[in-house]
Amino acid sequence: MPIRVTEHFSVPMEDVDMIMASLENGIASTGGFCVGRSFVVGHQRLSGLGYCFSASLPPLLATAASEAIAIIDEQPERVQRVTQISIDGQRKLETALKNTKFMVQACPESPMKHLYYEDEDETVADRKLNELVEKVFEENRLLVTRARYLDKEEIFKCRPSIRIMFQYDLTEEEINRAVEAIGAAARQL
Repeated sequence: MPIRVTEHFSVPMEDVDMIMASLENGIASTGGFCVGRSFVVGHQRLSGLGYCFSASLPPLLATAASEAIAIIDEQPERVQRVTQISIDGQRKLETALKNTKFMVQACPESPMKHLYYEDEDETVADRKLNELVEKVFEENRLLVTRARYLDKEEIFKCRPSIRIMFQYDLTEEEINRAVEAIGAAARQL
């Protein structure tokens, strides 16, 4: 059974002023929500108009989010499987990238992993990540993609990375093939 973020990190709920979450990755929708103590909610309601442009999701996206939550409620084993795939996948990626300048960084239980290139020069890291994407595709016909951001819009610029998602429907064979392809390409760079 999934646990709340405060339980996961052993933080008492009374020490938390605000919790925000996105519906984009785990729920396959868009938007998100923000909950908090009454003074935070009041501040958000009165001061948040500058960055809160909509109070509701479009019906199609709300339906998709609602259906995803219903599936999770009806089949909690799906969450357990994704969690286990994510833990195993991260361990396999770390092993495959050992003795390279590429590294994986993520919470082991999270299905989203970021692959980074260890170099102080961001231009070099950016180039190496692009080369890894190209090499994995050219040699294995597997598509991995760069994490992309609107750098000029970000308050804190994100480090260049490749984003990898572990999904419920992936077989162990598919995961192993992808990990081996990424590791082989990383060792060549």
